[in-house]
Amino acid sequence: MTPLPIDPFLPQIIQRVRESRALVLVAEPGAGKTTRVPPAILASNLLSRENPNIVMLQPRRVAARAAAMRIAQENHWQIGQEVGWHVRMDKRVGPRTRIRVVTEGILTRQLVDDPFLEGIGAVILDEFHERSIHTDLAISLLREVRQTVRSDLILLVMSATLDAKPVADFLGGCPIASVPGRTFPIDIQYARFPSGDPLPLRIDTALSSITDETGDVLIFLPGVRQINETARQLSHFKDSIILPLHGSLTPEQQMRALEPADRRKIILATNIAETSLTIDGVRTVIDSGVARVAGYDAERGLDRLDLAQISKASARQRAGRAGRTAPGRCVRLYTEKEFHALDDFELPEIRRIDLAGTVLTLHGWGKSDVRAFGWYESPPDQMIDAAEQLLEMLGALENGTITVLGRQILTLPLHPRLARLLIGAAKHSLLQEGAAIAALLSERDFPPSDSSPQSHSSDLLVRLGRIKSIPQIAQVRDELVLIGKSIRPLPPLPRVQGRGDSETGELLLRLILIAYPDRVCRRRGKDPSAAVMVGGGGVKLATESVVKRHEFFVAVDARADDRNPRNEALVRIASGIEPAWLEEFFPHEICKERKLVFDSDRQRVVGHGTIKYRDLILREDRDAPVDAEEAGKILAQALRPLAAERIAKIPEAANFLARLDLLKQFMPEHPWPDIDETSILEEMCRGLRSVEQLDRVSPIPILESQLTYPLDRLFEQHAPQSIEVPTGNKIRIDYAKGQSPVLAVRLQELFGWTQTPRIAGGRVPLVVHLLGPNYRPVQVTDDLGSFWKTTYFQVRKDLRVRYPKHSWPEDPLTAPPQAKGGRRR
Repeated sequence: MTPLPIDPFLPQIIQRVRESRALVLVAEPGAGKTTRVPPAILASNLLSRENPNIVMLQPRRVAARAAAMRIAQENHWQIGQEVGWHVRMDKRVGPRTRIRVVTEGILTRQLVDDPFLEGIGAVILDEFHERSIHTDLAISLLREVRQTVRSDLILLVMSATLDAKPVADFLGGCPIASVPGRTFPIDIQYARFPSGDPLPLRIDTALSSITDETGDVLIFLPGVRQINETARQLSHFKDSIILPLHGSLTPEQQMRALEPADRRKIILATNIAETSLTIDGVRTVIDSGVARVAGYDAERGLDRLDLAQISKASARQRAGRAGRTAPGRCVRLYTEKEFHALDDFELPEIRRIDLAGTVLTLHGWGKSDVRAFGWYESPPDQMIDAAEQLLEMLGALENGTITVLGRQILTLPLHPRLARLLIGAAKHSLLQEGAAIAALLSERDFPPSDSSPQSHSSDLLVRLGRIKSIPQIAQVRDELVLIGKSIRPLPPLPRVQGRGDSETGELLLRLILIAYPDRVCRRRGKDPSAAVMVGGGGVKLATESVVKRHEFFVAVDARADDRNPRNEALVRIASGIEPAWLEEFFPHEICKERKLVFDSDRQRVVGHGTIKYRDLILREDRDAPVDAEEAGKILAQALRPLAAERIAKIPEAANFLARLDLLKQFMPEHPWPDIDETSILEEMCRGLRSVEQLDRVSPIPILESQLTYPLDRLFEQHAPQSIEVPTGNKIRIDYAKGQSPVLAVRLQELFGWTQTPRIAGGRVPLVVHLLGPNYRPVQVTDDLGSFWKTTYFQVRKDLRVRYPKHSWPEDPLTAPPQAKGGRRR
């Protein structure tokens, strides 16, 4: 066995574990903690006969397999015998297995099924610094197990780059051990490139500049697309073998990158190769400095996959891959200044990813209030709210309590969405198809082929026929079929008649809907590729989507992207639905509303009926029945800003208000009311539906009702609508707000009046417009007595020739008034 730096420290580590039953171990890259500590515990007699086994949690499947294989190799064991792995859809353990390397929630599900962890004496959480959601949840659950039912359980937390004190404090102040790594030096180089150069070209340039071709090369890239592009760019290195390494590959494909080769390997890897993996022969690391980071938009219920800068911890881990077995070099495709500006650690998954599975696990654990759980680090409340809301829609929770369906979902190694889909498929004898859809969505998706139809009901159903060409997805499908056969009966979905191909397709579309009830979209009319999703967010169908005709669809794979100027999520996989299915499956989410709105074009109140799925409109009726009483309120509300202006345009209303304004000014001793035009308008609109109807309504009765006794009598007495002149005729007085009242009357009707008439208790003289026979003013005066004495004679002189049939007496004060023309005098 090759000596490793951790070997001399193993006795000390075992002793500390013996004393406290818990330990935080910080071992630098290359120290050998992953492969040496579990066998050392096994050989130390720390474990009891009742609980003789060890479980080690690894954040990634490829690391779990590689760690188990390295442990077996170093100890001359066989996989599946003394040591083995249990990862999602892949289990290599047996009755004699003492060390199990697990990942992806395997330990969590075991804890929910058996909180006593019977047979397990020690749990090791490796690479804790990565802060995967599974590791965070595991340490919290394990602490509770140790505090309640298994005080003997050994818990060991290990990492190469970790702030150990918070972890030790969380575990009750357990000891911390530190171990140095390998002493092989690593030459860190920083490479500067023109900012416009694409990443594959920068890698090509960096690799070509390395004259020493000793050893293999490990290149860190953010994702599969960049790996494929870089592989094409580097194809001219004929003396090397270019190997990808990422989570979408089969285990056999992944192992090709880890095993020795007959020539130099150039390994193109995601951050899957950062930790736990020792790839023998690697002497050079090229670090792009970026990674794809999974996230979740809790507000819109959308997954994210952002290209982000790595942390200092990741950069050190990547560089450490070059110095595991010999001196090496690390070429960073960024500057030293940029390195020092990086965050110390990545943001933990618990603060950035979908928590539906985690929250359901805690409900299954017995925590009805997951916020009160003893988290290592509590997630944001918004993330918990979003998870619980989704679980309610899936039927896994009801009124905050886990349901029978929720417990069934917990037994399946899938996200709750896909577990719900698989359960539904099993009830309709569609297990093969449901498992295929779940496999497609749980593994990395692949695009449709060039032969895909131009239009189809679902991007998922189009892909089903190509699963055989993707061995990894076919394998997951087959595993899910085996698991699905054990699903207990539950009430089935409402089903369509018959079971032809079209009916089967419709059932599958329904199953997809029940898995993604929060992703329902309605296509926008003006842009067929755009739609609005439940919650109000906009989405855009990718050009390769074949869902072209459905007005409603489910955005199965929708990714939020802040780089989009309209903040629209890109939908790569859609599946058409019928709106009637929403009313069928989710009646409690259907809201039927009928409201009245003012149609400004038609100038009337119309009934607007809507049926909504949550806040998404399914159907509209813009001419629903209208209740007259309610319509009047809406009409008044719509016209409210114009109330004063509208009433002022009605002559009799304007006259009334001017009369009242005059009395308030000149007879303030009386309690004249303040008139609110808005209230008057509301009264006028009562029972009306349109402006046309309103135009036929007089406001005078409403205005007059504001004057209670005796103000009503005083109003008519001191601001009369008309006044009797000497001829006996009653002449209307013209009132205008802010102006003196006007009496416009033919001059001959006022013969004999010596004084100007007054109103408002004699306090306001009328402005008299003296009209000629043509009813045009010949004089305006508020002093009638002065007019008769002076101005009248000039007027008489000017008009008697033009109007000889009218009376023009020399003494108007004694002449009889004339209602019509009379003889000339």
